[in-house]
Amino acid sequence: MATKQPAPQWRESIDKWLASLRAAGYSEQTLKTRRYQIQALSLGLGGSPLDVTVEDIVEWYADHDWKPETRKSSRNAAVSYFRWLKHSGRRPDDPSEGLPSVKRPQAHPRPCPDRVILAALGRATESERLMIRLGAEAGLRRAEIACVSSDDVMDDLHGKSLIVRGKGDKQRIVPLSDDLAAEILKHRGYLFPGRWEPHCEQSYIGKHVGALLGGGWTTHSLRHRYATMTYQATADIFLVSKLLGHESVETTQRYVALPDSRLRVAVDAVALGA
Repeated sequence: MATKQPAPQWRESIDKWLASLRAAGYSEQTLKTRRYQIQALSLGLGGSPLDVTVEDIVEWYADHDWKPETRKSSRNAAVSYFRWLKHSGRRPDDPSEGLPSVKRPQAHPRPCPDRVILAALGRATESERLMIRLGAEAGLRRAEIACVSSDDVMDDLHGKSLIVRGKGDKQRIVPLSDDLAAEILKHRGYLFPGRWEPHCEQSYIGKHVGALLGGGWTTHSLRHRYATMTYQATADIFLVSKLLGHESVETTQRYVALPDSRLRVAVDAVALGA
C-alpha cells in the first residue's frame, strides 16, 4: 500500500517546515504527528497553502467531530505551519491568527481501580503485565511505555530509577520498585520491540492495555491511578507534577482524585444526627 503524501503544492513547504522543527530539537514522534496533521489539512483543502484563508481552515475543522485534545493538537500544528510560512517569507500573512481557540471541558480524574488492574494482570501475558505495571506503578504514558529499554534503568541513592523520555523528548527520572526494576532488567534492549521500528507503536500499547482492562479503562487511567496514589502518599502536588512530566501543576490537578477516605470523612461531618 502506497504511503499517503500531502497535496502536491504543499509538499515542499511541509518538508521545509518539518526540517525547521527538527532543527529546533523536536522529537521524531512529534514530527511524525505534525506531518500527519498538516498532511490531512492539505488533502482536505487542496490547492496551494499560499491561497488558504482563515475561513477555509475554520470550515475544515468544523467538519470534524474530534475530541478537544485532538482538535487542540491539530490546531497547534496549523498555527505552527502557517506562522512558519509567514516568517519564511512565503506568504505575507498568517491565516491561523484568526482561528478560534479550542474550548476544553473541565476534565475529571478517573483513576483505574486496583480491582480492575489486578484482574487484568491475571489475564495478561508477561509482556502485557509489564505494560500495565509501567502505567500503574510508574505513571508512564502509552508512548513512553512503548519505548522503555532495559538501558533506561539507572542506580540512584536509594535503589533503581527509570529514565523516561516524554513529550518533546524531555527526560525525567521516575523511581522504581526493586521488583519492577528487576522485571525490566531481564530484557536486553527495548521491552516491546516493533516489527519495522526498534520499538512498537504507542497504539499497540493502548490496544493491549485497553482490551485487558475493559470497561472503558485506558492506559491513561493507569496514569491517573499513579498520580492519585502518589499524591495520597506524599501530599505534594509539585512532586507528583514532576514525576508525571507536567510543565504545569494545573495539569496535574486534573489527574489527582480526592481519596475516597477523605470524601467519606466529609460525608460523616455534614450528616445530621438521628
